[in-house]
Amino acid sequence: MVFEELLLALGALIGYLLFKWAKPPVGHFLKRGVPYEAPVPVLGNIPLSVLLGRASYLKHIIAVHMRLKQQKVYGVFNMRDPLIYLSDPELIRQVGIKSFDSFANHRKGITDDSSVLSKSLLSLRDRRWKQMRSTLTPSFTSLKIRLMFELIQACNVEAVAYIERQLAENGATELELKDFFTRYTNDVIATAAFGIQVNSFKDPNNEFFYIGQRVSDLSLWVVLKVVLYVLLPKLMKALRVPVIDMNNVEYFKKLVFGTIQHRKEHKIVRPDMIQQLMEAQRLFREEQAAQASQETTTQEDRAEFNDEDLLAQCLLFFSAGFDTVATCLSFTSYELLMNPEAQDKLYEEIMATEAQLGGKPLDYDTLMGMKYLDCVVSESLRMWPPAYILDRMCGSDFQLHDEEGKLVLNLKKDDLINIPVVALHHDPDNFPQPEQFRPERFDDDHKHEIKPFSYLPFGIGQRSCIGNRLALMEVKALLYQLVRRFRLEPTERTTTDMMGSIAGFHMMPRESFWCKFVARVGGEEKVHEN
Repeated sequence: MVFEELLLALGALIGYLLFKWAKPPVGHFLKRGVPYEAPVPVLGNIPLSVLLGRASYLKHIIAVHMRLKQQKVYGVFNMRDPLIYLSDPELIRQVGIKSFDSFANHRKGITDDSSVLSKSLLSLRDRRWKQMRSTLTPSFTSLKIRLMFELIQACNVEAVAYIERQLAENGATELELKDFFTRYTNDVIATAAFGIQVNSFKDPNNEFFYIGQRVSDLSLWVVLKVVLYVLLPKLMKALRVPVIDMNNVEYFKKLVFGTIQHRKEHKIVRPDMIQQLMEAQRLFREEQAAQASQETTTQEDRAEFNDEDLLAQCLLFFSAGFDTVATCLSFTSYELLMNPEAQDKLYEEIMATEAQLGGKPLDYDTLMGMKYLDCVVSESLRMWPPAYILDRMCGSDFQLHDEEGKLVLNLKKDDLINIPVVALHHDPDNFPQPEQFRPERFDDDHKHEIKPFSYLPFGIGQRSCIGNRLALMEVKALLYQLVRRFRLEPTERTTTDMMGSIAGFHMMPRESFWCKFVARVGGEEKVHEN
């Protein structure tokens, strides 16, 4: 009897402790006067339907923002983590630019500090991040990106040729765009970042594409590990549970260092990202050697850019570029096929550009100077930003003031700050009729109407995406060739409600991205039927 009572008491104690642990710390917001919506145990403010993949996280973010945006700052519980969201442009400017040094870091990652992934530009923090950003920035100038244009164009040729083969050989007019664009970005990354030639259209099962799919695959097990890292970070790190299969990392390690060794031995120079990183590493080591000879330079002042650092940046470029560019291309193509007037206007600009070129091949400067193409891509990024939330960690106690200088919030060291990019982009106060695809928002006559810091597709300030020029070139170069040669049309499987079709945390409709291609011949469309 006594044993049963002890067992019952122990069970009750464990249940109580679990309840206390599962309950989000609402006092974090209450004592500082931050408005928030009532959370539920363990899940916080994330709806169970989102976690189960039945509802859209994007719609949830937008809905919460619309309910609380008048408060300038509001609280959200990401499971048990209390996050402060900013809805006011002036506060966003303070955090992202004006007081950047106090908000220089992203939230701490889920990778072990000894992992090569912890040395990527995205994961680095404080002085180490500044050193690496400074080292890498010269590799992403317009001049350096321009040198890669021919490599990108070669991939465009293969992508267009694949569609033409489908039309000519099979009469097939329908393609699933995400798969098509993922194969394209795979080949671009292979040639422009890793210096190898891959054709994922002619060899759909090539090893580089297969490994890339495994790295970017958000399986249920991967999602579960991420959730456990959020709920039990110390336990997961103590158990050294890797989120990414390290066998995949080993594949890239052999590829990168094998390529570098081959180039050094045969004195090969190629205008790709590995070459840029090799050059950055060489210059870095020369600068460090010069500084080391100065008596005023201490060991603490010396930075580092070893082979593992170089590998980490290659892995970052792969993971960042493999899916995000394909996603942007998929959504932009979707908006063009659903908005034929915009597609026709883009086609007119492309034809005018062709006439201007006078038979010469398209070049980087001409492509990037196309105004309506830029408007189309900009509007697509507004509606469907790849990074739909930005995060910053408060580095020290800080006072946030609004535009009138009034104190809004006292921040504490390690407070997590989020900027809901997708909500800002879909806020009618920032973009009237936000659900409509209107590229003209970004033309010369209207772009001055866009509120500063309400449009953030590539981030903000010094922590903005370092590879945005390369990404935009990839997107625009392929769109140019596709719209020039084909008319994009919806199919019976194409969703008519994209926002309603997206579920879970994925930027992917349930029906996938289906498109019918109609060949343009001499300015007229020729339909290839099945």
